[in-house]
Amino acid sequence: MTIAPANNFNTLRLLAALAVVASHSVPITTGSDRAELIFRLSDGQATGGKIAVGIFFVISGYLITGSYARTNSPLAFTAARALRLLPGLAVVLAAMAFAIGPAISSLPVRAYFAAPEPWWMLPANLSLLANPDALPGVFQTTPIAGPVNGSLWTLQYEARCYLAVLLLGLCRLLNRYIALAALIACCIAQKRWIGGETMDFYAAFAAGAALYLWRPPLNLWLAAACAALCLAALFLGGFRIAAATLGAYTIIAGAHAPRLPDLARYGDLSYGTYLWAFPLQQLAVSALGGPWWLNLAASLPPILALAWLSWHLVEAPALRLKPRRT
Repeated sequence: MTIAPANNFNTLRLLAALAVVASHSVPITTGSDRAELIFRLSDGQATGGKIAVGIFFVISGYLITGSYARTNSPLAFTAARALRLLPGLAVVLAAMAFAIGPAISSLPVRAYFAAPEPWWMLPANLSLLANPDALPGVFQTTPIAGPVNGSLWTLQYEARCYLAVLLLGLCRLLNRYIALAALIACCIAQKRWIGGETMDFYAAFAAGAALYLWRPPLNLWLAAACAALCLAALFLGGFRIAAATLGAYTIIAGAHAPRLPDLARYGDLSYGTYLWAFPLQQLAVSALGGPWWLNLAASLPPILALAWLSWHLVEAPALRLKPRRT
């Protein structure tokens, strides 16, 4: 059964963001992934959060490659990517460094601002070259002591993938054969554990790019078979490569499947959810302690509320500044 074109990308991204929140609730309350369901079922191959981030990278590879292919302006492409990533990120970093951080730090306010970390966090993270993630006296007694926003480290790898698309486009090498070669190289690196778990991000992005450029027929039964094989690999081994190949096809097929409920009807909350979840979950465990489900129940409403505000007050207005494609 060939899948009719649809657009479920926003729904899938929000579901992935919520999966990250649910998965992170376990280590945030226990200090380890060992009790996380997917980690236990897969014998440590993956967590629900890691699978969800892989979904982000597959979708990103597909859409970002398409974005460049539809424009002949590298400057417009770069501006669009910066306007999507940086404004929302700047707000959450500023809020943590200059409002929430000093309010909850165990240090006096003067000592807090005398330290270099609050002043370095914003420019370093916005550069997408580094990820300093600690503030003086903040979250020092939580089960995961120290990190303020443990989700942001993946953004620098996302930015590197954008840069790869830009450079390949400038060199007129953004084509199906280069994308397929990149995916094969990433899978070989995964097999040999070159690059560690970050290679999974590159493989997922390359898979999304290859699927956009090759445009294979999207078949519902084939997608179901790919999903079943990925599930088998989760239990039997080889999940990393299965996720970057069979899983990527399943995701893109799902994005074009008969329309799913539109979870983004009130705004694209996926990025804001990803940005705000970790610090709010750290705040919840600091205030309430308790098991993972209490952390999830207490933190999810304010996460979604701030994601809604982020979209309507920061992200969407920024995206309206995108230059027109030429």
